[in-house]
Amino acid sequence: MEKGFPISPERAIFLADAHLNQEDIHTRNFLALADRAAVDKIPLFLLGDVFDLWFGNPGLTFGFQKPVIEYLRRLRREGLRLYYVEGNRDFYLKREHEGTTFDVVSEGDLQAVVGKKRVYLSHGDTVNRADFVYRFWKGISKSRLANEAVAHLPPSVILPMADWIERNFKRSNRRHRGSFPEREAREYSLRLFKEGIDFVILGHFHQERLDRFSREASTKVVAVLPSWKDRWRYFFLSAEGEYGFRAFKPGDPLLPPE
Repeated sequence: MEKGFPISPERAIFLADAHLNQEDIHTRNFLALADRAAVDKIPLFLLGDVFDLWFGNPGLTFGFQKPVIEYLRRLRREGLRLYYVEGNRDFYLKREHEGTTFDVVSEGDLQAVVGKKRVYLSHGDTVNRADFVYRFWKGISKSRLANEAVAHLPPSVILPMADWIERNFKRSNRRHRGSFPEREAREYSLRLFKEGIDFVILGHFHQERLDRFSREASTKVVAVLPSWKDRWRYFFLSAEGEYGFRAFKPGDPLLPPE
């Protein structure tokens, strides 16, 4: 374990934006990947928005979410290391899910060392610093005041509202075509590279991208994770420093042969 980096696995896989909303092939393959990660003892990092909408309050958990959460909890109890970075559609997960569903729940960004590579993990929704409207909305919706309001309102009030939000988010997700803020992401990553980070891994944009930067004698990498429902793709990083995107296929190994 490198000093200052308590999360230090030898290898890992990363995925984001599963946007699960029912029991279907996407959910089944998501759980199959987690199951294979547990068998192969490969830590799994989830960079937000596993569901279309996820409240940490147990009384606001949708029916289709409960078996997914219980399955992940069982895998973690059996030894799978699970880490979660909250996305823009995740709310107040830490209190309920850190130490139960996940080893760590980060409400912001997260750092780790994989093998010998320093990795910076972010959902990516705040990469574009010029998007003041969104940043303002996020500050309000994820504030302590909003959290307390949700916690004290009865489920009979919150659940119909949450169901309406979830259905509208689901429709907007189908229409999602988000543009990638290339200049802002480059500036964001270069700042981190100067601080010693080797890999910046982002979600949120639903676009698979892999950009490399030469910095002195090393190569720095920005990986943008695609939507899980787009061919069930994920990113891997091995102890030897090998990395890349792979498509999940039941029965196939999660990492390429050595």
